[in-house]
Amino acid sequence: MSVDGEHNMIQLGDILYLKSVKNYIILKLKDGREILSSKTLQILEEELLEISNFIRPHRSYIINLEYVDDLYFNYGGGEVLIHDLKILISRRKAVDFRRSYRRFLCNTGQNVSSMIKLKTTIRVS
Repeated sequence: MSVDGEHNMIQLGDILYLKSVKNYIILKLKDGREILSSKTLQILEEELLEISNFIRPHRSYIINLEYVDDLYFNYGGGEVLIHDLKILISRRKAVDFRRSYRRFLCNTGQNVSSMIKLKTTIRVS
């Protein structure tokens, strides 16, 4: 992926997630680095459209499904955990997210039923 010109080439497999912050995008990489880009999330989403392991669970994020550590769904959507960062899955995108994640798991030979959980507890304090 090219970010703001040809000097910043990034391997797609190194990207944990992309986060929209005002008029910029932060690309979080697996080695801990963060790269700032002036491209919009929509432009990057279009570039990543053909790649099945990237999905947009929320208007502010695009995530790489390869790095999902945990995942829960509830009546309001859900949440996904990537490297200790909890990212919300919007209610509007939850069905597509679940479908894409199941397809990703099947394509990578992982057990679908053990990876997708419903949230069964609630924090009260």
